[in-house]
Amino acid sequence: MFPVKFTPIPVPRIWGGHQLKSMFHTQLSEPIGEYWVLSAYPTRQSVVAEGPLAGQSLNDLVRVYPEDFLGESPQPRFPLLIKYLEADQNLSVQVHPNDVYAQTYESDFGKTEAWYILSAQGERRICLGHDFNSRADFESAIATGEIKSHLQYREITAGEMVYIPAGTVHALLAGTSVIEIQQTSDLTYRIYDWDRVSNGGEKRALHIKEAAEVINFPTEETKKNENKIGVIEEPKKIVSPYFIIEEIVLETDFPNGQSRILTFHLGRERSPDMIICVKGNVQIRVDNEKSPDFSLHLSPGEVGLIPATVHSYEMIWHKECILLRVHY
Repeated sequence: MFPVKFTPIPVPRIWGGHQLKSMFHTQLSEPIGEYWVLSAYPTRQSVVAEGPLAGQSLNDLVRVYPEDFLGESPQPRFPLLIKYLEADQNLSVQVHPNDVYAQTYESDFGKTEAWYILSAQGERRICLGHDFNSRADFESAIATGEIKSHLQYREITAGEMVYIPAGTVHALLAGTSVIEIQQTSDLTYRIYDWDRVSNGGEKRALHIKEAAEVINFPTEETKKNENKIGVIEEPKKIVSPYFIIEEIVLETDFPNGQSRILTFHLGRERSPDMIICVKGNVQIRVDNEKSPDFSLHLSPGEVGLIPATVHSYEMIWHKECILLRVHY
């Protein structure tokens, strides 16, 4: 089987922007907050953009070719979702549940995620964490309207990675664009929405009760894992129970515009690789009995899904290229 890429799904959001529209070739006039570039989530399913499998959804591929496009997955469905986020305004302060809570009360999976910072303007920071000692402290701050004074922040720069386990209070702030790699889930509990009012004069719903159930408040276990949350500087790699993300920089120090080729093996045997093109252009080529000399071209904003049955593949590039490789 051969690699595929998908048509992005633009999602309008009240906090979205317009800067990424040219990358994703969208003509929508409203602000776009999210571009889902690889998704098997039932309400927004990615569709193959080109090639012999064009028009088929990721769920179609998983159902018809499970060995190729699902591989040894921890779930019977495709377990990861990749999207681009553009925040022209602050996102709500929010938290996501873990698998246990989500499966018990929402009939869904939890949401641990990670961000790769594309651009950081404005305040150049994110909301990440809180200083509540207990659930009672949190509920008291909600009741008195003092939630903002308990939020914690981290400065960010382009190219950094941020790891956000389920239960972490967080918010993307205005002027920031990121690539988000997450569990396949759409469960979000809003804690605070900056007193924002829609054009219709309404405030968005908050989910205080649910949030109080899932926020990670200090315990011996959370204190032990506290340094695993936040900005990952060196090496640029995140290893979590749900995904592994690594940055690959393909440099250009060769003359006369010559191309260069490197061979890669799957990040995990019998599981697919996902290649996200952050900068530059790259050609991915596989050569096996089922797909002789098949190649896939990726530009910024595109994701290539490399089948779990491909033992190795080649990257071919001419100018500097920055990629993220993801697998589970």
